[in-house]
Amino acid sequence: MREFIRSWKFKIIVCVFALLFGFMIYAAASGGAASLPERVLKTVASPFVRLSTGISNFVVNNVDKVVNADRYKSENDELRQTISDLLTQIVSIDELKNNNRLLQEMLDISAEHPDFEWPSNICTITAYTSLDPYGGFTINRGSKDGIGLNDFVITGVGVVGRISKVAPNYAVVTTLLSTEFEIGVLTTRCNVKGIIQNDIELASEGIVRVSFIEPNADIEVGDTFVTIGGETYPEKQIIGMVTEVRDDPNGMSKHALVKPSEEITRLTNVLVVTNFEGRDEQLTIDN
Repeated sequence: MREFIRSWKFKIIVCVFALLFGFMIYAAASGGAASLPERVLKTVASPFVRLSTGISNFVVNNVDKVVNADRYKSENDELRQTISDLLTQIVSIDELKNNNRLLQEMLDISAEHPDFEWPSNICTITAYTSLDPYGGFTINRGSKDGIGLNDFVITGVGVVGRISKVAPNYAVVTTLLSTEFEIGVLTTRCNVKGIIQNDIELASEGIVRVSFIEPNADIEVGDTFVTIGGETYPEKQIIGMVTEVRDDPNGMSKHALVKPSEEITRLTNVLVVTNFEGRDEQLTIDN
């Protein structure tokens, strides 16, 4: 017994009991004897509690997804259909507003030009001509709607172009920007005359060139050009506004740069004048 008390094992046991006794005294002083075991248990158990909570949440969430998958899919499909229906209604409303605007434009133009004749239906642009630098396009009306070659194409704002090809169900429009579009025009302020004579460089900028203007003509920026009219085109149809006047190198004339009243490449619908007073009907024959 005396040898055990003197051994290092006994000394270790005494130290351990002394350490535990110290913990007990500290625990009693800071909140009661029961607080130390409680804290130890909490510290030890805390990771397991967090793990079990995480597992529980994962199981609940994934089980919910599996169990209610059909219901969620059905609700999602219903929402998609609702959105699709709303978008369709918006498009229909926009089309209706646009058609009403065009019909009103036709009435306004008809009041000013009672001799104008139109197709029975509004013409919608179906496609712009690929690689056409002048913005040519196709409309969804053709010869069966009364449209013929060289018919004048306009909007309620101004001139757009002319019909250059006709089929039963569609027609191709050569625009105001094209080098093939040459007509006589004059300004509304001082009746300064000129001829549209475009070039590809200006066309790429959306600009019309009016050439053969007399060198002393009273023309300035802000003047408006309209069609002179005749056997080919009706009169007083707006071309656009002068943005610049330049002298020609020959010194015998000058030309004007004109911004069209319509932005050709942003159109969706147009009006086609199929006939007007004084028109030469031979111009409508497609050779």
